[in-house]
Amino acid sequence: MLTLTPVERDMHRLLRSRAKAGDPADPLSACISYKDFAQCVDPHGLDPYTSQGQMRGLYPKLGHISVYEHQHGRPLLSALVISKATGRPGNGFADLASQLGFEHAEEDEFWEHQVGEVVRFWSADDPVMLMDSALDQVLKELGSIKRAVRRLAARPGEKG
Repeated sequence: MLTLTPVERDMHRLLRSRAKAGDPADPLSACISYKDFAQCVDPHGLDPYTSQGQMRGLYPKLGHISVYEHQHGRPLLSALVISKATGRPGNGFADLASQLGFEHAEEDEFWEHQVGEVVRFWSADDPVMLMDSALDQVLKELGSIKRAVRRLAARPGEKG
């Protein structure tokens, strides 16, 4: 399981607050541009990777946040961060989704679905749902361990 760096935790909090304030009837309204997001995270321009229009350090951090969310059984929170010019996330979002095992025929539909899921999940402000998503991931991991142990136990003639 991943842990977030202090900067990533700040980014995570900002994205959660946007999602929590989002309107499930209009989830795209919770989106924020990369530039505006970077300015919110680093309003004084102290981080050389997010200040002065240099976003190259922002993208891996957003990807890390999405992997973290996926590992905890939640939708990809970084779906909320988009290009101001296109109104869509960068190519890295779809690439990461594929790496995480999501199957999506149409990238825009997948992204819009993720934005809707993010806003629905966080705006519900339901601690039970939050705990259930974490517990589901623990149970999934335990199931994997159980299957691995059974495979090892089923190997005839091997001594452990």
